[in-house]
Amino acid sequence: MQDEAKRTYFYYALLATTLVPLLALPFLAARNFPFDQSLLLGLAVFAGGLGHVASTACVYADKSVRELMQPMKLRFYALPIGCVGLTVLASIWGSKFPVTQSVYIGVYIIHLFWLHFHYQKQNYGLVAFVAASQGKRIPKVLSNLLLLPALAGVLAIMPSLTREAMQDDSLMRSQEAWMYKVALAAYIAGVVLIGRLVWTHRAEFSRARTAIIAAVSCLFFLPAVLLNHSNYAFWSYALAHGFQYLLMVFTLTKGPKVSFRAVAAFLVSLIGGGYLLKTLGGNQALLICGILLNWVHFVLDAKLWRMSEPGPRKLIRGRFAFLFD
Repeated sequence: MQDEAKRTYFYYALLATTLVPLLALPFLAARNFPFDQSLLLGLAVFAGGLGHVASTACVYADKSVRELMQPMKLRFYALPIGCVGLTVLASIWGSKFPVTQSVYIGVYIIHLFWLHFHYQKQNYGLVAFVAASQGKRIPKVLSNLLLLPALAGVLAIMPSLTREAMQDDSLMRSQEAWMYKVALAAYIAGVVLIGRLVWTHRAEFSRARTAIIAAVSCLFFLPAVLLNHSNYAFWSYALAHGFQYLLMVFTLTKGPKVSFRAVAAFLVSLIGGGYLLKTLGGNQALLICGILLNWVHFVLDAKLWRMSEPGPRKLIRGRFAFLFD
C-alpha cells in the first residue's frame, strides 16, 4: 500500500511538472504577456533551464552512482573536466578569439537537433517508467516514432530561435516556409503512426496513466508548431523537460537523509553556470563552450539512465523500487 501511494505521488508530480509549463506558457502567449517582464517566469527559466543541467552534478555526490561511473572514466570524468577547463579558459581569453558566424550557426543548429532528440528520449523513458509501474511493457518502436513530433518541433522553431541567438533577423527567412511544411507533415505522420501503434497494442496502453503520459509525449512539441512566439513555444516544453529531470535526479539521489554533498555540487554548478550566463555576451567562444557543456549533459545522461544495460538498470530499479515492485 505504501508503494502504491508513492507511485501515485510520483505520477501526479510527473504530470504536474510536465503539464504546468506546457499549458501555462501558451496561455501567457495568448494573453500577449511580455515574456521578459515576469520575475517568476525568469526564475522558472533559470531553474528549469540552467538548473536542470546543473543538477547532473548531484549524481557525483552519490557513492552508488560513482561506482557505476568507475569503468567509464573517460565519459564521466575526463570529458566533463576537459569541457569545464575549456570553458574557464574561454571565460578568460575567449573574447580574443572570435568565432565566425557560419561556424556558430552550424554548431547551434546541431545543438537544436540534439536537444530535441534528448528531450524526446527522456519522454520515452518516462512512458516506460509509468508503464512498468503498472505492470506493462510498451513496444520499443515507440521510442523511434516519438522522434517524428520532435523533428517537427525543431524544424518549426529553428528559424526563429536561430535568428534570435545570432541577433540577425534575416537568417533562414527563405527556408522558413518549407521547413514549417515539413514540420507539419512530420507531426501529422507522428500522430497517425503513434495512434496506430497504441491501437494495435491496446493491452500495453490500457492503463490510464500510461496512456496519458504517452499522449503528453506525443503532444510535447505542439507549442512549437502552433505558436508564433518562439520564446513561449520553446520554453513551454524546455521547462517541462527540465522539471521532469529535476524530479528524476532528486529521486535518484535521495537517501534516508539530505545529502549535503549533492546539494553543494548542485549549488556550485548552478552558481558557476549563472556566472557564465552573465559573461556570455560578445564572447562567441564562451557561447560555444556553453553548448558543449550541454552536450556533456546529454552524453552523461544517455549512459546513466540506459536501463537496457545491467549497471544502470540495477541502480535505477533500486532507487525507484516503489515503481517496479
